[in-house]
Amino acid sequence: MIKLIIGLSNYGLLYNNNRHNIGAKFICTLAKYNNLIFKKDIKLFSYISEFKIDNYSVYLLLPMTYINMNGKSLFAVANFYNIKINEILIIHDELDLPLGKIRFKQKINNTSHNGVKNIVLTFNNNNLYRIKIGIGHPGNKNKVVNFLLSDMSIRELKIIKYTFNSIIKNIRYVIYLDEYNISKFIFQHNKLIQLTKGNIN
Repeated sequence: MIKLIIGLSNYGLLYNNNRHNIGAKFICTLAKYNNLIFKKDIKLFSYISEFKIDNYSVYLLLPMTYINMNGKSLFAVANFYNIKINEILIIHDELDLPLGKIRFKQKINNTSHNGVKNIVLTFNNNNLYRIKIGIGHPGNKNKVVNFLLSDMSIRELKIIKYTFNSIIKNIRYVIYLDEYNISKFIFQHNKLIQLTKGNIN
C-alpha cells in the first residue's frame, strides 16, 4: 500500500506552471479535491499534508528543494514517518510520453529525469513506484532545459487537468497497488486522451 506520494518539482512560485513541476501540480490538485491544507516543515524540507483512505494515512509531499535535490525532502519525510521504500509513489513529468498520457512503473531502471535520479541515489534503491505524466518532447535535445522550465500553455494545462482528474478518480487503485485496475484505467485514459486532445483548445 502507498503511504506517501511526492510530486517532483522545483520550489518557488516562479516554477508553478513549469512543465517540470507537473508532479507538484498534481499533488496540489489532489489536496484541493480532498479539501486538505499543507503544513510547512523546515526540518523535513517539505510541505506536508495528509488524507485518510479507509482509516489509513496517506501523506502528500511538496519538496522545498530544487528538483535535482528532491531526494533530500523525500528521505527526511520517509524516515520521520517510518515509511518504507515500497510504500512511496513518485509523480513526475515525462518527456518521452505524449502530452497527457500516463504510465505506471514499479522499478526505476534508466531515466533521464534528474529528480528521479537523485531519489535513487539518496535511497540507494531503485525499487520505487511512480506515475509518469507525459509532457511531450520539444524535438531537439538542445531545447529540453528551456522546455522543462517554461510554463505550459492554456491548452496544455487543460489537457493536464483532464489527466489529473483521471488519476484522482482512480487514486484508490493506485494507493492499494491494485495493478489490474491501474493497468485498466491507464489503458482507457491513454486511449481517450488521444481522442480528447483534438477537442481541447
